[in-house]
Amino acid sequence: MYERCLNEAERILASDKDVIVAVKKVWAEVDKQGRKQGFEMPPLADFTALLEGDSRFEFIPSLDENGEPPDMSVREDSPQEEELENLGFYSGDRVKLKSVELTPEVIGNLIRRKVDMTMDALTRAWERRPEGDQETEDQLLDILAKTQKLQREVKTTFSNDKMKRLEIALQSTGKKKLKAKSKAKRPKKKTQPAPKKSRTKKTTTRARVKKTRRT
Repeated sequence: MYERCLNEAERILASDKDVIVAVKKVWAEVDKQGRKQGFEMPPLADFTALLEGDSRFEFIPSLDENGEPPDMSVREDSPQEEELENLGFYSGDRVKLKSVELTPEVIGNLIRRKVDMTMDALTRAWERRPEGDQETEDQLLDILAKTQKLQREVKTTFSNDKMKRLEIALQSTGKKKLKAKSKAKRPKKKTQPAPKKSRTKKTTTRARVKKTRRT
């Protein structure tokens, strides 16, 4: 019944640079396409269950500080949360395509993008800061300075060159481990016992010697 919305979710995830995407973001994008294309769209809770039960997707549930699923019944959408979502920050469960491998390069790109998004959001907040509020300005400047420093460190630590070298090293290590495992699994060749020497010739020779002595 909802095969079209799941196919659309797969298409959206395949084109999203973040790879691991908030379910709510995917649901909102699929909902837009459903209105354009005229297919039925389930509520967010049902859509989440559909993603979790489909083998094409890898579902990553949201957990609180105690490692438990958050109580969504007491949570209400707020203007602040809507504003964060407009900036690209979504809370809740995550999902990714199982076919997409989380290589070091992919993870590095993901971290850099998230830090860049945070810096952009803080820059917008600075541009819209209330005039005459020195305390707020000082707080924003402090946060901007720390985020800028983090941005530089992340770009250095997770550079494309470093992530590619790490990926090659991991692949090389993986190949070596596979070779070692395959060698360990090979059955040892059983050594064949040496063939027993026939005693027939020796017996015949001894018999001839006895005959010659008697004669």
